[in-house]
Amino acid sequence: MAVQNDIDSAGLDSRQHRNRAIIGSSVGTVIEWYDFMLYGLASALVFAPLYFGDGGLAGTLGAFASFAVGFGARPIGGLIFAHFGDKVGRKVTLLVTLLTMGIATTLIGLLPTADDIGIWAPIALIVLRIFQGAGAGAEFAGAMTMASESSHVRNRAFIAGFPGSAVYVGMAIATATFAVLSAAMPTEDFLTWGWRIPFIASVVIVAFALYFRLRVKETAAFEAAEQSGTVRPAPLFEAARTQWRVLIPGMALFVFVLPWVYVVQTFSISYTTGTLTVDPTAALVALIVAELLTIPATLLFGRLADRIGRKPVLIGAAIFAIVFAFPMFALYLTEAPALVGVGLVLGLAIIQGATIGVSAAMLAEIFPTSMRWSGIAISREIPAALVGGTAPFVATWLVSVAGGTPWLVAIYLVVLSIVGLIGIAALPETLPRKVEEAAQARAEASV
Repeated sequence: MAVQNDIDSAGLDSRQHRNRAIIGSSVGTVIEWYDFMLYGLASALVFAPLYFGDGGLAGTLGAFASFAVGFGARPIGGLIFAHFGDKVGRKVTLLVTLLTMGIATTLIGLLPTADDIGIWAPIALIVLRIFQGAGAGAEFAGAMTMASESSHVRNRAFIAGFPGSAVYVGMAIATATFAVLSAAMPTEDFLTWGWRIPFIASVVIVAFALYFRLRVKETAAFEAAEQSGTVRPAPLFEAARTQWRVLIPGMALFVFVLPWVYVVQTFSISYTTGTLTVDPTAALVALIVAELLTIPATLLFGRLADRIGRKPVLIGAAIFAIVFAFPMFALYLTEAPALVGVGLVLGLAIIQGATIGVSAAMLAEIFPTSMRWSGIAISREIPAALVGGTAPFVATWLVSVAGGTPWLVAIYLVVLSIVGLIGIAALPETLPRKVEEAAQARAEASV
C-alpha cells in the first residue's frame, strides 16, 4: 500500500504562520470538545429529568440517545464541510464550523425544559444537538488537517498532538465547570438553572477562538494545490473512490478509539455515580485529573511516534486496551474514588493519548492534499456515528442486561479494540525514515 505524502513537497508556512495555524486549530478544538463534553455530562447528570421526564433508566436511555444523535449528524456535517475544506480552503471552512458549534451550544443553555413547553423541549434539544454534531464532525478533522499541513515531517505527530491535546483542555474546562457548579450549588438550583451557565458561557470561548482563527492564513499545502490545479471539484467522492484501501482500515482504527473515550468519559460517570455509589463530585474530579494528564501524554506519545513510527505506538495502544478493559471495571467496582480515578486516568492518558494525535499525523501523511480533509473525516466520522456516540447508550443497555455488572461492556470494548488492532496492522507506516528503510529492505531482498 503506497503512501501518498505530498505535504512537505508543497513547501512550508513561515514559522509565524505555522504557530498561528497551530494555535488557531487548537483553540477551535477546545471549543468543540468543551461543547461536546458539556452535552455528555448533561446527558449523564441532568437531561433525563429535565427533558425526558424520567430520572430512571428510561430517562437516562433517552438522554444518551439524544447524545448519540449528535454523532449521527457528525458524518453528515463532517463530510459536507470536508468537501468544502478540500475545495475552497481550510481557513474559511473552519470559521463556519466554529460558529455552527458555538451558536448551537449557547442556544441549548437557553432552551426551556419539558415542564415549560412539553414535547417541544426534547425535540428542540435534539435539533440543536444535530447542529452541534454537524459542526463538530468537521471541526476536528479540519483542525488536524491544518495542524499537519503546517508542521515539519520531523515533528508532525508531536504538532498534531496540540489540537489532539486541546480536546482534553476543552473537556477539562467543561468537566471542571460542571464539578464546581454541582458542588457549590444546591441540587435544586443546579437542576433549575445552574447547569445552563457553562452552555451560555460557550459564546465567550467562541469569541476568543474566532479571534485566533481570523488571524490564520491558508496553509501552504492547499495554496500549492490551488496553484498547481490539483484541487478536485468533488474531493469527497474522489477520496471514497480512490482511497478505499486506506479508508477501511482507517475506519477500523476509529472503531477502537472512539468508543473508549465515550465509555470512559460519559458512561463511566453515569455508571459509577448511578449504578454504583461513588460521589458525583469525586467522580468528576477524578475525570478532570484524567483529562489533564492526557494533555502531556498526547504530546509525549507524539514525540515517540516521530522517533519510532506511527504504527508501533498505535498498535501498543490497541493491545493495552484489550488487556485493560476488564481491570478498568474491576477498579470501578471497588467504589473507592482513588481507584476509580486510576481507571479513568489509564483509560484516557494511555489509550487516547497514544492515538488522538498520532492517528491524525498518519492519516494526513497518507491522503494527498486534494482530499486530505475528506479522507480524515470519512475515516473518523462514520465510526463516530456508528460506535462512538452510541457507546454510552449501548454500555448502559449492556449493564441492564447483565443485572448491573459491567462485564458485557468490557467484552464490547475488547471486541472493538481487536477490530482496531486489525485496522492499524493494515495501514502503512508513514514516518518517512521508516518508509525509506522498508523500501531499502525490499530492494535488497529482491537482489
